[in-house]
Amino acid sequence: MTKRSNRKEKGQSMVEFALVLPLFLVVMFIIADFGVGFSRWLVITNAAREGARMGTVGAAAAEVQDRTAATSNGLLTVSDITVNYQDFNGNGYPADLGDAVVVSTEYDYDLITPLGRFLNIAFGGITLSSCSDMRLELKIDDADGLGGPGC
Repeated sequence: MTKRSNRKEKGQSMVEFALVLPLFLVVMFIIADFGVGFSRWLVITNAAREGARMGTVGAAAAEVQDRTAATSNGLLTVSDITVNYQDFNGNGYPADLGDAVVVSTEYDYDLITPLGRFLNIAFGGITLSSCSDMRLELKIDDADGLGGPGC
């Protein structure tokens, strides 16, 4: 009699496992995608901060874009980066001492787990963006992107 009930319990545990496994995998995929996505957001945020810091000491917009792209570990290209200058003192020239340089970045993150293929029906990916602004320590004579939006 004990052998028959033992076999029934084995079948029951297999069914429970089959029901719980997909939910467990979805949770694991969400954790993995969140971790990688958060890591990439941190990288582009740091890259924007590095670019803004370089812009505060007199670098031109093209140099700021190059520095931001270089510190992004290959995640960003120059076309993903926008550099603007804000006129805080109201003199009509937004690249004076005390004004701000604003570096904005956008990165399209595609999910890395198989969950991404199922969710592609709803949306193609997630756009991660970051913005950093810092006060200019030196005047910039040949500033491109004058008077753009701030963070």
